[in-house]
Amino acid sequence: KALALAGLCASVFGGMACVARPLGGYIGDRFGKSGGFTGRVRWLFLVLFGEGVLLMLFSQARTIAMAIPALMLFGLFVHMAAGATFAVVPFVNRRVLGSVAGIVGAGGNAGAVLSGFLFKMEGVSWTTALFVLGVVVTVGSFSSLLIGEQREEADDARASAPMPALADAT
Repeated sequence: KALALAGLCASVFGGMACVARPLGGYIGDRFGKSGGFTGRVRWLFLVLFGEGVLLMLFSQARTIAMAIPALMLFGLFVHMAAGATFAVVPFVNRRVLGSVAGIVGAGGNAGAVLSGFLFKMEGVSWTTALFVLGVVVTVGSFSSLLIGEQREEADDARASAPMPALADAT
């Protein structure tokens, strides 16, 4: 019976992706409709920040009654962050969309590998490793706000640049 309950809890985390990723993208689109690119980035920041805080909370859970809800909320934010990320990616730079998407995907894989090393370090408990990852995600969430600032600076530069002269066709 306990094994079946554990399996059910684990499946909910993975199954949540079917609903929460599209939800994260949908909410990102709603933020984009009202706040443009900056709105999308703000939503990405919010879900990443929440993901980090909830991971720290999960790492400190001492009972199963605390751990399961914390894990479920954390999972919700993880999957919504994936959707929010890809609500932002197409608007970073349309001319190099493939490169941007590739870098985002590779960055996620690199983060997963580096996180794995944290769990292999001698003397670092799982509780500590999860808490450190929560801190890294929470602090790192602020870097997402730089995406909007960089894009706005680029847009301003393009707007103030003189239009190129058209070649005379005659």
